[in-house]
Amino acid sequence: MKNANITQLLSTLVEIPSISSLDENQKDVLDSANFISDLFLGLGLNARVTSSKNSKPAVLAQTEIDPSKKTVLLYAHHDVQPVGDINKWDTDPFKSEIINGRLFARGSGDNKAGVVTHYEVVKKLIDNVPVNIKIFIEGEEEIGSPFMAEFIEENKKDLEADVIVIADSGNIKSGVPTITTSLRGLVDGIIVVDQKMNPVHSGLGGGVVPDAFMVLSKIISSFHNEKGELLIDGLTPTDQDVYELSEEFVQNSLSSNGVNLFEMDSYSKRLWLEPALSILAIDAPPVEESVNLLIPKARAKVSLRLPPTEDPDHAMNMLDKHIKENTPWNANVEFIPEAKGKGVLVDPEKEFSTQLIKSFDKFWDNDVAFMGVGGSIPFANIFTEQFPNAEIVLIGAGDEEGNAHAPNESVNIEDIQRLIDSLSDALSNY
Repeated sequence: MKNANITQLLSTLVEIPSISSLDENQKDVLDSANFISDLFLGLGLNARVTSSKNSKPAVLAQTEIDPSKKTVLLYAHHDVQPVGDINKWDTDPFKSEIINGRLFARGSGDNKAGVVTHYEVVKKLIDNVPVNIKIFIEGEEEIGSPFMAEFIEENKKDLEADVIVIADSGNIKSGVPTITTSLRGLVDGIIVVDQKMNPVHSGLGGGVVPDAFMVLSKIISSFHNEKGELLIDGLTPTDQDVYELSEEFVQNSLSSNGVNLFEMDSYSKRLWLEPALSILAIDAPPVEESVNLLIPKARAKVSLRLPPTEDPDHAMNMLDKHIKENTPWNANVEFIPEAKGKGVLVDPEKEFSTQLIKSFDKFWDNDVAFMGVGGSIPFANIFTEQFPNAEIVLIGAGDEEGNAHAPNESVNIEDIQRLIDSLSDALSNY
């Protein structure tokens, strides 16, 4: 079988249900870490399973350190998402199945393909290691890497590197080698409307008393104009060249073929480099419990994705200011800030990235693409903060067909092989 080693190893890894978010799977997370540590020990690396005071089991490994060589840290994570609705899976989520060159299983693309990539790269280079290689396979990425900063602080010497290769991104489409050049930041919070009134019968107070839903709906409608453009002042888009997505691609990838998209000059820049606000939830009585009363209290959770270069403290202030300035009828409204995180901007013209692009040209049929990610990767922010002088490289074997976090997750095995060949070649020539 072509790529038999990759298929066999990935199949073994996905059979371990290392779901970091579920109590009943914590032994599996440890088993997964032990299995991966043994893999790198088998290659002659110094490897161990470890954790900080609070974190879940992770793997640290490294080749013999030569101070005269540059050092590259290879990152992936071995924990996976829960299965979700098992009835929506066409295959057993924890037993690999190959269909049309893709390996289907939970965690196949996100991110056990990254683990396989790093293992196979080290295996190819182990007889003549061109750089010091350090390995970090995390065990809690799928729950937001809550103890990443703590882990780095306790293991900083084992993680310091000139280059940090994060194999937890993906390709813009299968067969197109892709470097992720930006991640958006995030701020969010809760809008609380608390009108100082008792619930009033709608026949008595309707049209006279501004109830909580009226107030909340006016605030929510103030965030966008008719073109879908965000109306919060003071937020500056990031300027960067990116791969241009077509309307058809966007609609397919968002499963929104029955919905009209907003008109804009660039879908890519709107998704990756510009701010975007979403209403995630509204506290409200359900329709089946409705009565003829005006509601005095309501809440809404708002999430504001930030351009990669936007300061989250400034953005939170601008969001708060907008809500205050657009509160109607002198209503009693409070904004409660919650999470915030800075985006990441990567320079693809730095030394290692430049070499990696040359290696991509050798092993892939298509030209390299540069894309952003509309979401945030918490650990990437922490890496850039803790290691400000390291070159960050975001790559991966996944693609838009991969259904990461969803039923029928899969990865293209050929793309894993191409990524291994490219990364090995880039390290050899760095």
